[in-house]
Amino acid sequence: MKLKAIKRVLNIALLGGMVLLFTGCWDAEEVQRLNYIIGMGVDYEDNKFIIYGQMVNFSSIAKQEQQNATVKNWVGRGKGTTVLAAFSDLIASGQGTMFLGHIHYLILSENVLKEQMLEKVFDFTNRNKETRYTKWFYGTKDSMFDILSTKSFFDRSSLDSILGNPEQNYAQLSNLKPYYVNEVVAAMLEPSSTVTIPSVEITKETWMEQRKPADILKKSGGFIFNGTQYLGWMKMSDIMQGRWMQAAYEASPLTLRSGNGIIATLEVKNASHKIEIVDRSSAVPRFKIKLKATGTLMELAEEKPLEELQRLAEQTIRKEIQEYYKKGLAMHADLLHLGQTLYIQNPSKWRSINVNGQYPLTPDSLEGVEVHLIINHAQKYKSPQLSDTYK
Repeated sequence: MKLKAIKRVLNIALLGGMVLLFTGCWDAEEVQRLNYIIGMGVDYEDNKFIIYGQMVNFSSIAKQEQQNATVKNWVGRGKGTTVLAAFSDLIASGQGTMFLGHIHYLILSENVLKEQMLEKVFDFTNRNKETRYTKWFYGTKDSMFDILSTKSFFDRSSLDSILGNPEQNYAQLSNLKPYYVNEVVAAMLEPSSTVTIPSVEITKETWMEQRKPADILKKSGGFIFNGTQYLGWMKMSDIMQGRWMQAAYEASPLTLRSGNGIIATLEVKNASHKIEIVDRSSAVPRFKIKLKATGTLMELAEEKPLEELQRLAEQTIRKEIQEYYKKGLAMHADLLHLGQTLYIQNPSKWRSINVNGQYPLTPDSLEGVEVHLIINHAQKYKSPQLSDTYK
């Protein structure tokens, strides 16, 4: 009797274990049958949204190191009167389940931004339970098909390009900080906010593969917003003049000129700034910017005293910031975030003088820019300009 009882208990336990295993697998999706969308683009034409989805085969990415496999991009397009309708049109031809949980970047066309459709796009992408908030955010003037079909070096996927991995490039060249979608949304909801969304384009003028021009992505400039209100686009050479004021600034080159000639090139690091409010008691306060940075001597074309190089670097940075401010005024954009500084430090004063949620800036609102830069290294050379304290 005891043996039968033991067998009965073992059979019940075995049956229970099998039931648990079965229930754990009933709702599971087979990983190899999921279609992973890693990039999404949105356009707007003829009162209709156009959704672009970019997929890659993750198994080919995993095999790249072993077999040097080429990653193939698949790009699809759907159209509809709403963002959801366009996405439904896209997945209508999907061969299996389209999974949105791995979207790494969102790209909007200039049409979407100009037509003030940003909030409608965000409503879909942020409401969807699968999509993450931490996806990189870009705009473009180029063809969305071309942008999403472009790969990185050595036929790697766009996950290794500026789209999917922008931070490493920004660490070497701090031109325009990349933003996650949640950072853009948070910034746009702040009073007196100005947001610059990086724009990307395809260039064939930089790299060649087997003597043939290669399509490579690069940042071309930025789309400027006051809150959610689109103001216009600014080219990268203009945005570079204000790079010193970015909170996440890391490093960038600075060319020093005298007359028509180049004297030296510095790599400027550790740029930090603060904005001071001048004449707080006046009806319309003014502002002063104080910036500190360090520099490394990268190239030296003409022998100059250290003090002169530092003075010229400070003068150049000061002029760039002032020019950047003027270009913002022409667009009615507070590119230096002066109004937001007043709102944070004195919200009652800001409320009393703001116009439609923005501080009324004038050419005199920026009273001055103070720059203090120290050249503290000359790389492998022991430059005669640098005293012992700077070696």
